[in-house]
Amino acid sequence: MKKKATLLIVDDEPVNLTVMSKILSPLYTVRAANSGVRCLDIVNSDPRPDMILLDIQMPEMSGYEVLKNLKQDSTTQDIPVIFVTASDIEEDEEKGLELGAVDFIVKPIRPAILLARIKAHLLAKQAEDFLRQQNTSLEVKVTENEQRFKHVIEAVPAAIYESSAADLNLSFFCSKIQRNTGIDHQQYNKGVLNWYEQIYPEDKDGVRKQILTAIHNQDTTFQLEYRISHIDKTIIWLEDNGAIEYDSSGKALRIFGAILNINERKEAEHKLRESFKSTIKAVSLALEKRDPYTAGHQYNCARISKAIAEQLNLDDELINGIYQAAAIHDIGKIYLPSEILNKPSQLSDAEFGLIKTHAQVGYEIIKDVKFPWPIAKAIVQHHERLDGSGYPNGLKDNEICIEAKILAVADVVDAMSSDRPYRKCIGIDAAIVELELNAGKLYDVEIVDVCVKLFREQNFLIQES
Repeated sequence: MKKKATLLIVDDEPVNLTVMSKILSPLYTVRAANSGVRCLDIVNSDPRPDMILLDIQMPEMSGYEVLKNLKQDSTTQDIPVIFVTASDIEEDEEKGLELGAVDFIVKPIRPAILLARIKAHLLAKQAEDFLRQQNTSLEVKVTENEQRFKHVIEAVPAAIYESSAADLNLSFFCSKIQRNTGIDHQQYNKGVLNWYEQIYPEDKDGVRKQILTAIHNQDTTFQLEYRISHIDKTIIWLEDNGAIEYDSSGKALRIFGAILNINERKEAEHKLRESFKSTIKAVSLALEKRDPYTAGHQYNCARISKAIAEQLNLDDELINGIYQAAAIHDIGKIYLPSEILNKPSQLSDAEFGLIKTHAQVGYEIIKDVKFPWPIAKAIVQHHERLDGSGYPNGLKDNEICIEAKILAVADVVDAMSSDRPYRKCIGIDAAIVELELNAGKLYDVEIVDVCVKLFREQNFLIQES
């Protein structure tokens, strides 16, 4: 997961610190200081702030004085500062900008404006840092020779290789390949062994196909991940980064590449996925505790969605992503008043309009979380319909992702088969009728067929809360 930027809020009013922290903490790591003096004390401590939101009118030391001190210190002078103040006097804004502030926001705070300004200035700072690093790199001139190249090969953890693009036979492998396979690299270089024969059987065809596809498309680089069999019979995960050399006519000549052992990374990815699953489960439970009438709804949708995906013979990773998205697809309802969620009578048009915001709200909550699956996309689209009559964006057939199409069907089945605050359970038979009547219009035909078979032929059951 990408590391959150750290923001330092400086304000002598506790209520202001609380309000801004609540707005910012879902997206950023937030630190707070209740005075200018305190700000200068903690600005160089970890985690160091990527941006400072600074009040002007404070006792002991004003925001202007704080900014002057920051600009005089080489370790803090490049930290972007936004003044957030109750003063709307034009001269105050001019003075702040002259001292080096990047922006000036007048209270009361509008969350959307505050977040947009912060995001824009953080991106600008990242761009400045990148350009500065690039300029520094360009100032360094490196003299390369054969001996230096050999040192580089020995210094990097990857195993360097060269192969023919015509038949993918390797003509050179550096000695590091022995660490990955347990076999002397000369066995490959002399043609005694073929590298591609060492590739795990289930991955072999895929590797060859992807390389040949890259050549067909005239791609200059490729990146693959696959498994190989070690001499001790263990399985090793490798990352293969290749560069393809073509002649003037576009014919592929050679492939130069670097192979890296990624066993530890694969293990870390597995642990991270398990962590994501735990997080998703906790979020799902938190929402359902707040809305007892839909207790178990997300879990049932996840089970139904997974069963449909399996019957469609989707790959395991896609099935996993569909299950996780379904498990928190209604997370946006956490922002809705409980009296509307639990209203025992029919909702008014205005109340239903508010309910319909939950898909977009859920997307906003999840979009910046770097899940390994398109969960935010599935959440925002799960009420879209093939004919464009859904919400929030009126998407049509091919514009809707497969995860959302499956979730839409599962959602309808469980919703109609469960008690709601304003009505009793309608039943699975009615839900199936709804799906069959609207297959091809609202819901994907193949997904509906699979779902109907699950209940009618395979006796799939919805678990009661």
